[in-house]
Amino acid sequence: MFSQTIVRYGSSICLGLFSLSEALLIPPSLTGPLPVGVVNYELNNTSLKPTRDLMVSIYYPALALECKSYPRVSDFYTEAFDTWADSWFTLPAGASATLTQHAYSAPPIAHSDFPLLFFSPGYGNSRLFYNGAAQDIASNGYIVVSMDHPNDTDFTVYPDGRIAAHTENDTQSLDVFGLIMQKDASDVLFIADHLEADAHRVIPGLKAPLATKRIGILGHSLGGATASQVMLQDPRFVAGINLDGSVPPPVETAGLSSPFLMMASMGHVLSKQPELDLSWYTFYENLRGWKRILRVNQTQHGHYSDNIFIKGALRPDGNPANDGLLNGTYMFQLESAYVLDFFDIWFKHGKGRLMDKMSPEWPEVFFDKVTYYNLSNSGQ
Repeated sequence: MFSQTIVRYGSSICLGLFSLSEALLIPPSLTGPLPVGVVNYELNNTSLKPTRDLMVSIYYPALALECKSYPRVSDFYTEAFDTWADSWFTLPAGASATLTQHAYSAPPIAHSDFPLLFFSPGYGNSRLFYNGAAQDIASNGYIVVSMDHPNDTDFTVYPDGRIAAHTENDTQSLDVFGLIMQKDASDVLFIADHLEADAHRVIPGLKAPLATKRIGILGHSLGGATASQVMLQDPRFVAGINLDGSVPPPVETAGLSSPFLMMASMGHVLSKQPELDLSWYTFYENLRGWKRILRVNQTQHGHYSDNIFIKGALRPDGNPANDGLLNGTYMFQLESAYVLDFFDIWFKHGKGRLMDKMSPEWPEVFFDKVTYYNLSNSGQ
């Protein structure tokens, strides 16, 4: 018998292990047993004026016997996005093109009874920067819908080759981000309505309606706030997760009565101090239903996307900025463990074993509490 060492932390000293002539699977492995299919399509949100041209991805458990007849998909789908991502991540030319998903291109879905989850990306981020997490959740028996939000996604490629580019402005006030959040919530609700009526037109092999009466939602950064705004507006969305996102008005103070999980990076603290993120505290205090708030040591804001894995695997320097922090492979596993443990409670009669006490499996994760931070002594 031998003991297995779990590598948790990033290190830029392990270089040269990956060749650009090889395909790199993202994530390296799936935690669930089910094969995954994916479809991508364009959808126009006509509920707002001007209308919003969305790109939508749907990941779903596929028929196992059929999958080998379908090709696996590249992570970013198009040469245009690969080229842009190489520049954005500071990678060698052609590096992004080596990223390959576990997901197969449009095989038949296994059946229609899987719970439905929506994922809203962070401000500026493409939905494609969460493909790894979406695949892993789908492999555990969920249908996962992600989307690019127009006018706040840095780079979007449409099926006909059109490109939409956006320049981020992270200095905008929380009130301005609240307006962006409400438009993003409109995108989610429009896609939900569309799938309620027309899912059989976009998901191969679907023979019965999706389970749209009870939906879960999660998101990263502004997408996490969008998750809460969607729940405030539409009772079909019965459980949600915010991955490290400040919470603008109106949902900041409105309060939710449905189950909600908040997960933060190590510097995103629960505090009443206005010089910190007071919206994180205000939103949590106004939650009226089941709620938990977790913080993950050795993480930064970007750890809740695929980006940490991509930069660590493909940058020639191994991404030294992540030295001493959780590496991308481990973060995929940690995030999936907590996301699935939460949603399994509300959709699969799970016991929520990670939701009530710290776990020795994931020692970096702890339950946060309101704390006063002496910023003058901490060097911040």
